Amino acid sequence: MGLATYKSCTFNEKRAVLRTFWSCRAHESEKINQAAREYGPYALVLVLVISVELVVIAALLVARANGWAWIATAASVLGLWSLWWTVQCRRRTPTTITSVH
Repeated sequence: MGLATYKSCTFNEKRAVLRTFWSCRAHESEKINQAAREYGPYALVLVLVISVELVVIAALLVARANGWAWIATAASVLGLWSLWWTVQCRRRTPTTITSVH
């Protein structure tokens, strides 16, 4: 699956796609819902890569007893929470949402 539908969206539609995906709420437009389904796997991979990078940096700083370790650890926790939220949003793609809010 590519990002064909997402790429065909206007700027405002792309904003609606992001809102739809990250809020886990269906949009009244099927085009927006389809684009959100396409966007999901890419969002998951990108957040996963960023989270892994943050964990590696934090681990190295903690191992070296660096003063910045607590900031890196906090960023890692935030990154892992973001990864969890992305997985939740991916599971609740607009196809599984029955009501529009």
